Amino acid sequence: MTNSNPITLSCIMPAYNEEAAIADALRELQCWVLAAVPNAELIVVDDGSRDDTGKILDKLASGEPRLRVVHQKNAGHGAALRAGLDLARGEYVFLLDSDRQVPLEAFADLWQVAQAHEGALGVRWPRRDPLFRLVLTRAVRFSIFLLFRVRLRDANCPFKIFRRSIWTEARALIPEGTITPSLFLAIYMARRWPSIAQQPVPHRIRTTGVVSIRRWKLVKTCARAFRQLLDFRKAVSA
Repeated sequence: MTNSNPITLSCIMPAYNEEAAIADALRELQCWVLAAVPNAELIVVDDGSRDDTGKILDKLASGEPRLRVVHQKNAGHGAALRAGLDLARGEYVFLLDSDRQVPLEAFADLWQVAQAHEGALGVRWPRRDPLFRLVLTRAVRFSIFLLFRVRLRDANCPFKIFRRSIWTEARALIPEGTITPSLFLAIYMARRWPSIAQQPVPHRIRTTGVVSIRRWKLVKTCARAFRQLLDFRKAVSA
């Protein structure tokens, strides 16, 4: 796209071992997002997939000029998301996952709300995840309130729209290696704009792909993320 036709929205989607779902995920994006926002781009970061996700993406990109595929060594969801954020060129940024658990029919309402605010944070409701993850989500919600005094109903929901300038402002406070940059961005927005919109979005059970973080590995990951939250609290309070 040229300077005379600026990009309105950058859609950023990390992907890892999603060969069974990635083509459908992109078709849904074309239908519900790219058709609604013509001057949009889609950045998919293939985080070192060991299946055919990367090959499928490259084939799809050959027929979709708005799709940019980035291949990187496996470094985790947070690193993939950050790579996409750094490449985004749109006025707004839309963060979403490739597992299709949040139906893209919810995009239109979230997009409308985001443009009336600095951004809009999706809240999965009703949540279709195992009890173990729901308990951890409650613990994260309490920890965020305890540390930052902001009320976020679903801070790590992979369905957010916000001005790219927010990432530009917050980037220096969210170091490389952060496990959940999406969550940190939600905290940053809620602290700076207490009235930031939190919009319910539907959620469905995951039927394809690989859940890369399970049970005790998830607990260890959360413990590491909590330590990063403590560092983030110092950074935003400085």
